[in-house]
Amino acid sequence: MNSKKLSNILNKVINSAENRFKDDLISKLEIKSGDDFQVILKDINSLLLILFYLDISFILEEVECRFALGYGSIYGFISKDSHSRMLGPGLTNVNEILNKKDKKYSFFIQDEIYKSILLDTIGLLLEDSLSNLTNKQKKFLYYTIIEEKDFRDIESLMKVKQRAVYYYAERSKYFLVMNIFDKIALSFEPDRKKVEKIYYNGIKLDEGLNSE
Repeated sequence: MNSKKLSNILNKVINSAENRFKDDLISKLEIKSGDDFQVILKDINSLLLILFYLDISFILEEVECRFALGYGSIYGFISKDSHSRMLGPGLTNVNEILNKKDKKYSFFIQDEIYKSILLDTIGLLLEDSLSNLTNKQKKFLYYTIIEEKDFRDIESLMKVKQRAVYYYAERSKYFLVMNIFDKIALSFEPDRKKVEKIYYNGIKLDEGLNSE
């Protein structure tokens, strides 16, 4: 694939994802340089969902991609326009773990070893389930995750019966992945409430803020 085609695909996927998750962003989803991109989100659930969204989008475009996810405190000038003036261990360590080129998904969780292990597990599950998709399963995930269609709509779009849609959901491990996402989000719930108290208590993010 030539660089121009790759750039067009990257811009299309990034713009689509940013629009889809715009209410969950702390900083914009933006291309840093070349084919690297970065975003900061408000909670672990949003992080996992955008990971799933981006992963499926690039699979459908036949583009291989690696992901590094960091979770930790941020400080400095916080604005939805850019992450360039934000600092924190999550951001710093993301760049380091992205260099682990033998892993498709790498995670850093500040001061929480067991949560890092938990996310490593979902990384292994995603790599296993998304690396062996049939064309029908890819179509199912596209309609479910990217287009947000319900199962009845997917029956009509794919011209199949209800049991076939559920079969694709089972075989693609869609139900399992979403269930694990929910469990992980619950394990991070105290952190989410703390983040909301620190960053969202009567403050408009698009105006920026300084915090410690």
